[in-house]
Amino acid sequence: MDIWYVPDPARATLRAELGLLGELAAEPCLFELFHNTPGPAELRGFVRKQLHWHHELERRAGGEVPFPRLCVLSSGRPATVLDAFRFEPKPGRPRRYRAAPGWQVDVVVIAELPRTRDTLLLRLLGARAVLRNAIRELAALPEDAWERTVALPWLVRLRFETQAEPSARAAEDAEEEEIVTEVQQWFEQLKQSIRDEARKEGLKEGHLEGLKEGQLGVLARQFEKKLGRPLAEAERSILAERFDRLGLDLLDDVRLELSADALAAWLADPAAS
Repeated sequence: MDIWYVPDPARATLRAELGLLGELAAEPCLFELFHNTPGPAELRGFVRKQLHWHHELERRAGGEVPFPRLCVLSSGRPATVLDAFRFEPKPGRPRRYRAAPGWQVDVVVIAELPRTRDTLLLRLLGARAVLRNAIRELAALPEDAWERTVALPWLVRLRFETQAEPSARAAEDAEEEEIVTEVQQWFEQLKQSIRDEARKEGLKEGHLEGLKEGQLGVLARQFEKKLGRPLAEAERSILAERFDRLGLDLLDDVRLELSADALAAWLADPAAS
């Protein structure tokens, strides 16, 4: 399966702030993501995984457990699937379709989601115009928006994976290729704006404490913002050493490309470079 998700009861308040994503994550669920539009054969494969996983959960528990819900995230509208399996719009959620209750299967059509902030992360799983519009909306959000914190590492991953697989990129249609190029351009612009801001603030502080110290101070604050906590003294020392050895531009890349947990691990690893 793509994802098996079990919610943390302690984070119910946070999930309530996530719009449709929080609604989908309110109970244990299997998620199957489909960049293209699935047909009946693909849906049967998803249901087969659902049945096997229920059997495995009961084997582990040594008894009956609730039948797990399956949510299929489809970039386009799978009309054949919706008709053949008699999915119906979920009341109050016309873009979310549900099979007969006993099956515990939902389909979310990403292309039909409204262009609102509470659907943004799901629309980043879409294709073509839906994906392009979602990327542009993400780029327009404030730098400290939680959606950017969540989505940026995955967009960076897309950038590197597409660069690493030129044969796969050549096989994409022109619109998909254009979207990949737009992601790369936006990412480079984002890095440059952050570097310019750091240099500008560093120069201002440099009048008082020296250019290097000013830039390092700005960089430390940016690391703290990404981590969501103050740097420990040992982490500050490591950051200063790597600033001298690696330079500002490379440390900016590290901060942008790693998640908060990965960034903390990078600071804690004496062998990291």
